[in-house]
Order: sequence, then structure tokens, then C-alpha cells
Amino acid sequence: MIKLFRKDFILHKKFVLGVGLVYPLYIGYMGSRIGRTTLLPVLCAFLYVIVPFVLFGREDKFKAETFTLSLPVTRREYLRARFLLSWILMLLMFAAGSLLMAVVPGAKLPAATVFGPRMVLSSLAFIAVYFGLLMPLFVRFGQAGLLVFLVVLQVTGVLLMVFRSSVGIGLIKTLFRLVPNAVAEIQAAFGPAPAVFAVLSLLALFSYGSFSLSLALFRRKEY
Repeated sequence: MIKLFRKDFILHKKFVLGVGLVYPLYIGYMGSRIGRTTLLPVLCAFLYVIVPFVLFGREDKFKAETFTLSLPVTRREYLRARFLLSWILMLLMFAAGSLLMAVVPGAKLPAATVFGPRMVLSSLAFIAVYFGLLMPLFVRFGQAGLLVFLVVLQVTGVLLMVFRSSVGIGLIKTLFRLVPNAVAEIQAAFGPAPAVFAVLSLLALFSYGSFSLSLALFRRKEY
């Protein structure tokens, strides 16, 4: 697995370094302009999740995945490295972005809120949900399929706003509130420290389910 990480760093060194320097600055500034604690994890988590898919999209574009699978590595090992590398990138982006949100002059949310247990757990939960839902789609259909899916979601959101569908907008708000509401209920039921363990355990189970589905799809993929 270390060899796969080294290969990815060599192949995408300039991209990773560029994103690592510029992207957290963008997220930090944008996040500092958001004053709603319910909106911040929803938007920023999606921006963190996009990073590994852009990285994998480069491999899809240059057919590097086919070359890697020609090496003595199983598809399970390859996909497991993809999941671990993605989480490393997303967590680094999350840590850097959150830190910059707290120190940008004029930030609308104080550092105590940005790094509060509920905000951190909600952000991690949204990251896990976004990534866990999108990864099987990416494995099955590649970058093109993922882009089509995102465009369809965006068009749907625009149509709901244009036609002022209160039912559709209300449903979307309810879906996005499920994650922070679940985190709040777990914290209220178990207390601060046990709630952290409970939420992280649930996210780990969800991620494992996403990995298992992605692996099943990946094994059926032909090159």
C-alpha cells in the first residue's frame, strides 16, 4: 500500500502540492464568511470530498489505473489504498480549512464554534456520507458519470428554486438536517466523550459498507 501511495505522489506531485497550498485558503476564506452553523458543514464537507475525485479523475483521463492494475496488486488492495488516500487528503483539507476559518479577520464564527464537538462531528459525518455515496458511483461510471450526476443534482436544485417548490425545498432541507440532528441526539443520549466514539463508529461502518459496494462494482469492471 505504501508503494501505491508513493506512486500517486510521484504521479500527482504538482497537483497535490498546488491544491494543498491554494485550496485550504479558498475554503478558509469562504467558510469564514458563513455565519450559520447548519450551513457550514454542508458546504465545506462537499468541497473537501471533491479533492480526491479530481485526483482520481486525472488517473481516469490518463489511463493510469489500467497501468497500476497490471502490476502485482489486487483490486482490493488498490481500492483500499484509494479509500485511505482519500480520507488522508480530506482530513488534511478539513484541518487546514477549519484552522484558516478561525483565524481569518472578520470571521463570522468564533474558533470555539468551528472546533466545537458538534461542528467537527457534523463535518466528518457529511464528509463520510458524501464520499460514501459518490465513491461507488465513481468506481462504476468514472469521472463522466460523476459529473453527470452532479449536474443533474444542480439542475434539480435550480428548478426547485425557480418554480419555488416549497415541498421539494423543504424535503432537501429535511435531508440535510438529518446528519446534524442525528449527531445532536447521539450527544444528548450518550454524553460528550461516548458520543464521539459512537458517531465515529457509525461513520466507520458506513464507510466500510461503501468500500464493500465499491469493491463489488470494481471487480466487475473491465479494461
